[in-house]
Amino acid sequence: MSYVQEPYAQFVDDLLGALTGGVTREQFVFDPDGATYRLVPPAPLLPSTVRVFGQRQGAFATFVADRDYTLSATNELQWRARTDGTPAASALWPDGGTLFFVNYDMRPVSGAVPLLTDRNPGSVTRLLAESFAREYAVLSRQLEGVYASGFLETATGRDLDQLVALVGIERLTRSAAIGSVIFARGAPAAADITIEAGTRLSSAQPPVATFETSEPRVLRRGTLSVEAPVRATVNGSAGVVGPRAISVIHRPIFGIEQLWNPQGTRLSGEDETDVALRARARRSLQHAGRATNGALLGALASVPRVREKDVRIAEDPLARPGVVTVNVAVPLEPAECLRAVELIETTRPVGVRVLHNLDCDAGAAAIVPASSNADDDTAVDDAAALAASGEALVASGALFYPVAVQAVVVPASGLLSATDRNDLKDRAISAIQGAVADAGIGETIVYNRVIERIMALPGVLDVTLELWPNLPGARIPSHRNLVPPRTLRPTVLESEGGTVQVDVGAQLVALDVMLDITLRGAGLEGDTAANREDARMQVAGQLRAGAGDLVSLSVADLVGLLVESEFYQVATLEFVKEYLDAGVRINRVFRAADAAVPVSTLERVWVRTVRLAEGPA
Repeated sequence: MSYVQEPYAQFVDDLLGALTGGVTREQFVFDPDGATYRLVPPAPLLPSTVRVFGQRQGAFATFVADRDYTLSATNELQWRARTDGTPAASALWPDGGTLFFVNYDMRPVSGAVPLLTDRNPGSVTRLLAESFAREYAVLSRQLEGVYASGFLETATGRDLDQLVALVGIERLTRSAAIGSVIFARGAPAAADITIEAGTRLSSAQPPVATFETSEPRVLRRGTLSVEAPVRATVNGSAGVVGPRAISVIHRPIFGIEQLWNPQGTRLSGEDETDVALRARARRSLQHAGRATNGALLGALASVPRVREKDVRIAEDPLARPGVVTVNVAVPLEPAECLRAVELIETTRPVGVRVLHNLDCDAGAAAIVPASSNADDDTAVDDAAALAASGEALVASGALFYPVAVQAVVVPASGLLSATDRNDLKDRAISAIQGAVADAGIGETIVYNRVIERIMALPGVLDVTLELWPNLPGARIPSHRNLVPPRTLRPTVLESEGGTVQVDVGAQLVALDVMLDITLRGAGLEGDTAANREDARMQVAGQLRAGAGDLVSLSVADLVGLLVESEFYQVATLEFVKEYLDAGVRINRVFRAADAAVPVSTLERVWVRTVRLAEGPA
């Protein structure tokens, strides 16, 4: 239930009505589902005197007859609505679940005349009502301030200070240090990286000074760094540090490799604003209760190398009341594992049992045996199907879901050296590994997102990609999203069973064709040398147009691309194939008797020259 300030005029109306025999504040609770509200006057009421008021959009509102509501002859008040139950055109309704009130006057009844009847300005009755109404209005405004001071979003000033003190926070004064830091990485970012406000940082050397980012920042795709403002978490000179002293991120951010402050911090000279204080309190509330999924998630994300998306928290209050399952899909060092278990125990709600896959002595998932895995919702009886589905990995306590990726990258230039092709291949592998590593526990690998990462690389014209689980009996490679089991994190790392194969396509295969043309028919008339040149140009055009579709390469294949002409005939044809093999440029001559060789999908055939047997043309 909410409280809103009521205006002075409303209190005057209430008091005058009550003093002169009217009915004031007949109370109802508004139901948006279309209930009818019956007035119960002690005497016949005057419909023209009905006044309805209440709350709308969190503020005091007066409602209008025939626009917002109607009153029947049987004293039933009904809010105007369409046939689908929504407010009628131009009709205003109170907020759902709030109180609304009705004031009205009644017709005089014989022998029941009120003692006070004069409502005119200047009358004793009105002066008395207005005097009391002023005090009521002042009190109403004060009560609204009291109500607002009890909520984080509406409290201000000293009230906000007292409110946030409940979670152990105090306003930072002008003696708190401020500065800026640089979040950076060694290579251009493949995608946007968000640094949230409230990201906690600290200096590396004792005495340790702790800071928080005061505004969110985004390291944009293709950039190397972004600057963010920071503020010390405590007042006083303890937050004043020198340049490059801040270098530790308490909750690692995936994709951020370096952190430093280019200049030393300094005292701010101004107090923390209400907006900034509310933001800090809101973040602290996530952990203060220590009885929510958010608190568990936040606590585990404070462990180095653990991202929020690497943690999955599941509960089913109907099937398993009082039990929460936590899966952490990150290999942790023994000290980190012990820290994570300690955080779970100190953060979990009292009386709630937390089953997790962290066992610092016996190995991952020993605490959740395969036969009672709360997250294993797939019943697979066949052994082969079990292995293919990944549920065997879940049962064995594995952390990762191995994924195989096969890609063919088409470079924008077909004249790449062997070094450039290897460099492009390495960059494509890194892009694929980064795209899969970004996926958290149980998170789908989006096919188009991996494609986007590769296409963002400089020098890439096109790419074909296939994904499939690298498991025995798994489905064949496909061009669609890959969904891992809910408790496993997808990976392409070979150490975890994954694999990445990238080939750089469009390897240029140059053909230098030499042919002998015999003129016939009309081709023998006129300038035969010019006719032979015209025939050569026609043959060259036909060869270049069809070379890209060849699946094998031989003299017969090239002759098959030619169209018969009544003016000339190709008597003989041979060609030289020039290509790279292990970085070595090789030239191979093909004649009519030579067998065909297949054209790989990674090769692009290019007819570089077409010459006549007598010499260049």
